[in-house]
Amino acid sequence: ELRFLDTGIMYRAVTWLALEMGEDVADACAMGRLAESCEMSVPGDDPANLITMNGQRLAGDDLASEEVDRNVSAVASSSSVRRALVAQQRSIAAGGGIVMVGRDIGSVVLVDADVKLYVDASPEERARRRFLQLKEQGINADYEQSLTDTMRRDRLDSERADSPLTIPDDAIVIDTECMNFCQTVGAVVREIRAATSAGIGPAAIRR
Repeated sequence: ELRFLDTGIMYRAVTWLALEMGEDVADACAMGRLAESCEMSVPGDDPANLITMNGQRLAGDDLASEEVDRNVSAVASSSSVRRALVAQQRSIAAGGGIVMVGRDIGSVVLVDADVKLYVDASPEERARRRFLQLKEQGINADYEQSLTDTMRRDRLDSERADSPLTIPDDAIVIDTECMNFCQTVGAVVREIRAATSAGIGPAAIRR
């Protein structure tokens, strides 16, 4: 049995806290100090609670708001934020078998991961999925805004100086453009099974 961590929620948690405190998310030094002061853990007893930060449990609604969406890339671009959270991610991974998801797992966090999957789709398709997700949550979403936010996030993550979004040379690329959720899961499972049948362990996944 493998543990699971979507590292994106750690950056979202810092972003959420910064917004709650009225901090300037563009102030890299302030964001770094905030990330260094946070103690995060991933609770395993309730899937609805994604992460615990400084003793407070944060659920999906806290971390998936449009305001957090618009600001998380600015927070994640801070080198001091990344250093603080990467250290925590590596500490969590050291606890044993894990599937870890994020935009820099295979390239920075776990460069020796046994399986690296780069799961991708066009900005338009990812924005459509995000739009539908927000609608299902009862949030008054706008597709064009979702697309703008998605493309902006891709640009910021690809152009940041520290740990830019990239495809590791040894990653397996899975294009999910025309796949539904179940088909995507099936494709991921097939790749992991193929790798583990060759004696390779668990995965680092982008997105």
